[in-house]
Amino acid sequence: MRTRWKTLAATLLVLLLAACGSDGSGAQPTGQDMGLSKGAGPDGSYFAQSPDSTGKAVQTRWPVLFSHAWSRIADTSFQGDEPHPVNEFERYGVKKALEAEGVVVYQPDKLAFASHERRGRLLYKKCAGETIEEILCEGTDPQVVEGVHAATLDYCARPELRARNGFADEQSCREGLQFNIICHSQGCADSRYMLAAVRNEFSGELMYRHVASWTSMAGANKGTAQAEAVQELLLACTQPGCRSLVLDAAFGVASLLQNQALILQGGESVVALTRKYMTVTTDMECEPSDQTQCPPSFNERYPFPEDPAHPVLYQSFSSQIDDINHPCYMESRLYWEIVNNREGPNDGNISVDSQRFTTYGPAAGGGATPVIPRWVSASSNDPEQPHPGLDHMAYSSSEVPGMEGVSCLGEDNSAFEFSRVGLYRDIVAELAGWGF
Repeated sequence: MRTRWKTLAATLLVLLLAACGSDGSGAQPTGQDMGLSKGAGPDGSYFAQSPDSTGKAVQTRWPVLFSHAWSRIADTSFQGDEPHPVNEFERYGVKKALEAEGVVVYQPDKLAFASHERRGRLLYKKCAGETIEEILCEGTDPQVVEGVHAATLDYCARPELRARNGFADEQSCREGLQFNIICHSQGCADSRYMLAAVRNEFSGELMYRHVASWTSMAGANKGTAQAEAVQELLLACTQPGCRSLVLDAAFGVASLLQNQALILQGGESVVALTRKYMTVTTDMECEPSDQTQCPPSFNERYPFPEDPAHPVLYQSFSSQIDDINHPCYMESRLYWEIVNNREGPNDGNISVDSQRFTTYGPAAGGGATPVIPRWVSASSNDPEQPHPGLDHMAYSSSEVPGMEGVSCLGEDNSAFEFSRVGLYRDIVAELAGWGF
C-alpha cells in the first residue's frame, strides 16, 4: 500500500493534525443563475455536483489559482491519479492535466504551517528567503518568487494570454487581471483573507476585485474540532494565546524538511484552525459572556466581499466518509470520531457544516454567507456495495477507493469509480461554460 501522509505524521505525536465573474446583472450570482438544481447531498438541500465534462472545453477566461491545504506545500497538493514515483501520486497532476487542455494554472507555494493571515499574504506574494520576514517580503532586498503577484507578472508578459481578455498592454493587464481560485482545506481560509484584506499592488484595490470565482473543496471554513482536540491534548491553552511551543518546534522541523526554512511560529496554524478562532473570537484567552465582549472571530473580521459592482461566484463543495471501516479510511477513525461527536458528519478532518459554509458562525448562527453549497460523491457500479465516501485528502493526495489500482489492504475496489483529475476537470469545465 502506498504510504499516506497521515501514516508518516503519526510518528510525531505533535503532528496530530496531519493531512488533516460578473454575470452582467450587477447582482451576486446564485445557484439558479448558474443553472443549478438542488437535490445533491445527504439532506437534498445542496446543489448538485458539477456535471460530467466529457467532450466539453475546459479553457477558462481567467487563469486558475490553486490554494493548497494545511501541512502541505505546492508539490504535495492537487496530485494526479497515477502513482509517480513510488508512494506518491503524480505531483502537480491536476495542474498538468488542465494545462494540457489550454487552461492557465498557477499553484503557488505558501507555508505548510502558518496562520490564515500569514498564508493569505503569501498567497498574494511570497519572496525568497530563510526567515519569516524575508519570506513575507519584509527583507532588505525582496525577490518575489510565488503568489498572485508573480502570476500576474507572468501572465501579463505573454501577449497571447493578454489577448484573451483584450488587454492592450502589460500595465492594463496587471490592473485588470482576475483569477478563478480553487482552494482546499486551510487554503480556503487563507484565500478568503487575501480577498478581504490584501490590496493588489498594481491596481491598489482589494484582491476580491481581481477574483472572478472562489471554489472551496472541503474547506476548513469554520475550523474543526480536530484542532481543538489537539490543543486540549497538548494543554496548549496553558501558554499565551493557546499556542503550543511543542507544535512550534515540531512544525519548524517539518518545514525545514520540506525545504521551506526553519519557521518557528507554526503552532499558530492549529490555533487558527480551531472553531473558536474561526467562529467565536480570535482572542483565544477571551471567553465571551454577558459581561465580557471578545474581539471578533476570523469569519467576522473577513466576511466575503459582496460588491454589486463586482459580483464574485462563491461556491463550496462538501463530502463525507460514509464507511469509516473501509480499509482506505480506517486510519482516519480517531479524528472522524472526534469530529463526528462534536460537529457531526465529516470527512475525517472537517465537518460538513464547516465545509458547506452557508453561515459564518457556529452551527446556523452568525449570518448567512453568499456561498452556493455543492456536493461531491464518487460512484459505485454495484447497488449492493455503495461507495464508502470521500476523505478529506481525496481532493489533494490520498488513496481513494475507485482510483485505478488503489487497494489499501488488498480489498477489491473494482466496483467503485473516482478520479481526482476528472473531478477538477468537471469543475473547471463548468467555470469555463459559465464564462469565468
